[in-house]
Amino acid sequence: MLYPWSWLRLYPEILFFTSVYCAPCKSVEKKLSKINLSMFGNKLNITKIDISKAENLDLTKKKNILSVPTIIVGDKRLSTNIDEEDLVDAILQGFLSSVKIS
Repeated sequence: MLYPWSWLRLYPEILFFTSVYCAPCKSVEKKLSKINLSMFGNKLNITKIDISKAENLDLTKKKNILSVPTIIVGDKRLSTNIDEEDLVDAILQGFLSSVKIS
């Protein structure tokens, strides 16, 4: 059954640019997972993109990724030293910009 409110996209898309060789990326990934589980019930739309893979080269160039970790939530971009508070703020701002009527 299609509910009347199902046209709302409630969760922002989060692009997490990383690499297998990036030590700080592992810390940021843990923060992102913790926030996702504790604040959002594990419902965030997180796309993890490994910039070292050839199939991700076009997207990496299109999004102008110059360093990892980089997280893009809506119009907000966080790079390198990403703390938990900035990450939460970006996600909450993403909620405001992601609610769309389709």
